[in-house]
Amino acid sequence: MESEMIVNGAIIDSWVEPSGMTDEAPRLVLQVAPRGRPRDMVIVEAQADLVPDRGWLEDLGENACHGSPVMAIGRRMLNGFLAATCLQLVR
Repeated sequence: MESEMIVNGAIIDSWVEPSGMTDEAPRLVLQVAPRGRPRDMVIVEAQADLVPDRGWLEDLGENACHGSPVMAIGRRMLNGFLAATCLQLVR
């Protein structure tokens, strides 16, 4: 399960989970409908610092980005989620 994976699609749902520890960054969770396979939803988890713009992060936390295009690159985790190392978000 160590191979890199790329997901291109649209954001269905999103939220920001606060860190449990004071030295950890918040975690962003995206539900993504892959382009061409919208029923094969992928859960993408990423460190909030991968989002370059604080306004974007706030919008993602408030579900204001549904339908927005996203590309996530990362590794599939044992639970089937994608642990993103790179995010490209488009308004």
